[in-house]
Amino acid sequence: MVISDTHFGPGTSTLSSRKMVDYLIWELWRYGEGCDEIVLLGDILDLWRTRPEKAIRDAGYFLQRLSELGVRISYVIGNHDHHLMIMNQESDIMERAARGETFSVYLPNMSWYQTIHSVGLEMHYPVYTKIRRNRRFVFTHGHHLSGVSSFPLQVVEKLRCLSGESPCPADLERMMAYAYESIYRSSYIGEMAELEDRLWKMSSVFDRVKSGILKTLQFTPVERHYDAIMNFIAEQKLGPVDCFVYGDTHRAGIYRRDGGPLAVNSGCLTGEARRDLIPNPEEIPDTYVVLSDLKATIRQIGRPDPVCVQEV
Repeated sequence: MVISDTHFGPGTSTLSSRKMVDYLIWELWRYGEGCDEIVLLGDILDLWRTRPEKAIRDAGYFLQRLSELGVRISYVIGNHDHHLMIMNQESDIMERAARGETFSVYLPNMSWYQTIHSVGLEMHYPVYTKIRRNRRFVFTHGHHLSGVSSFPLQVVEKLRCLSGESPCPADLERMMAYAYESIYRSSYIGEMAELEDRLWKMSSVFDRVKSGILKTLQFTPVERHYDAIMNFIAEQKLGPVDCFVYGDTHRAGIYRRDGGPLAVNSGCLTGEARRDLIPNPEEIPDTYVVLSDLKATIRQIGRPDPVCVQEV
């Protein structure tokens, strides 16, 4: 089962309600088809718009209910909870410093174990790969895809041109970390977080009026991300992929082109879509994904029939 973009903290998460958490757990039992693993696909904690202690507190009941299922829980870091990766990276730096290893190390893929609310989580960034019955499943939040990361890349390329050097694989991550940590730190100032939230909502509404309801980046459907997904698979040297699962855009969907990998967006579990000033008729809120060896199913909380089913 794949759950993405719950955004615990600002009060927008559908799962802030214990009743909804309990209902989701029931649906997992009802439709999970013998689920043996939960993949949390990023932006579970929203550390951009609220203090981390509130985000963690709000996620407590959800995590504890998941742990009661007795299944493996994997957590792939997104952009709003990117600071969790930074904390692990800095801890690793301090351990190496204690041993006198002062050289720089760039880790393109990281995995570690972390406990939140007494719940053990297997953490991954930016990719988690799983092989089931000779099928390769790749999970990533999605904020590295082209379009989402195009502006930071343009900045890096301009800076590299000034020094006469070519961009390197670590540049994008460093640029993202610079921006994300600035936003994370500002969340400690309540007035700043409130201002950023208002500016974000205003810019989102303006962009959707200007570009059309279905053309903004946040609501980009899977088919328009497919080329970026193929580029990401090649850049990360992931090899053959049968199913690519991501979130980030809050737009659930499934798409496959020309015998390529099945691309699945798990959508989101926030109430923002229901309260949007300019509703998107094609956006379905409160979705999650059930994966088996043979098929991918998008489900919506409270809806008995699946939103979409596709063979892997």
